[in-house]
Amino acid sequence: MVIKEAAKVTGISIDNLRYYERIGLIPKVRRTESGIRDYDKMSINWIEFAMRFKKAGVSLNDIREYIQLGIQGESTKEVRREILIETKASLDKKMQDIQETLDVINYKIDTYEQKCEPVTNELIAAWKANRKKQEML
Repeated sequence: MVIKEAAKVTGISIDNLRYYERIGLIPKVRRTESGIRDYDKMSINWIEFAMRFKKAGVSLNDIREYIQLGIQGESTKEVRREILIETKASLDKKMQDIQETLDVINYKIDTYEQKCEPVTNELIAAWKANRKKQEML
């Protein structure tokens, strides 16, 4: 498929597809005899893989390193495995941090009425009492 179709399938702009290929974030795409990029299923798989890493917050340099090692083949298998293990540990930590924050937010939402409404009612009562005093003067 041509780059326009690949952009539609992946949801990535044509400019970004060209840029990602130029910087080595995705492997070089096969070209036709006339020089037009010809994306096949494997090209799309590489793009989707790279974008999953990117979406997870992995740096472009780390994604590029992994992709380049993948292109080199079987001899880099252990290094790639270590990168995946490190990436997983980093994502596990981020998920834990996000879960802890979400727990606090959920607690605040669940207790909002119980904690805030009494304080609000107290403030309103004090305001009304103060207003009544001022009217009597």
